[in-house]
Amino acid sequence: MDSVEAVVPPKSFSWLRPFIPKRLQPYLRGLRKRVSGGAKNLPEPYRTVFPYTQGHPIRQQTLVELGTRVEKDDIPGAVVECGVLDGGSAGLMAWATRGSGRPVHLFDAWQGLPDITPEDGEESALWVGEVVGSPTRVLSVMKALGIPRERVTLHRGWFHETFPDADVKPVALLHIDCDFYEPAKLCLEKWYPLLSAGGYVQLDDYSVFPGFKKAVDEFLAERPEIKLEAVAGGGAQAFYFQKPTA
Repeated sequence: MDSVEAVVPPKSFSWLRPFIPKRLQPYLRGLRKRVSGGAKNLPEPYRTVFPYTQGHPIRQQTLVELGTRVEKDDIPGAVVECGVLDGGSAGLMAWATRGSGRPVHLFDAWQGLPDITPEDGEESALWVGEVVGSPTRVLSVMKALGIPRERVTLHRGWFHETFPDADVKPVALLHIDCDFYEPAKLCLEKWYPLLSAGGYVQLDDYSVFPGFKKAVDEFLAERPEIKLEAVAGGGAQAFYFQKPTA
């Protein structure tokens, strides 16, 4: 989708961030969302995950829809997320696939965003080391949603460290939320070959970070049989594709 422009978002509270220990970011982020009252009129499971996710509602809803589809169509495989933060989107996918009880594998260093490469552009450098999540909060939201602990495996570390030893196959639903070019490229190279025919990949940062979009565009250019889909709502879009069945 060449017409889509990736625009790096500004950092909120940029003046305050240097004074906040990184380990406290997840809890302050959750507290800010709780006191906002934004979850009051939301249906489940969105009410429960509200303090645990920064994802736009249309992207949350699309993840649930894709999870529902893989259940309905009995697509074999696990749920995989690369870039987990506090577990809100992972919780949505686990909730949507609760009927099958398929495993949920979550990959994150929980140390903030990694260094950029030239493909990401200078503006993306503002986000290096930011967006620190919490594996403890990941398990908390899973518990709140009634997801059995044995379904969830946390793979803690940078992707180049954890992917080689990850024995996860096949994959039914993959969510990539890693912002930058190099990690997005690693995710597509690692997991697409393991994706079941008919399985889905949702791409969180396609319209947000230019390096992420470049990695996806390069991947799709080599696979013209894949059609990138967009779902619009609330001033944003969710992007995903399905692996062809033939």
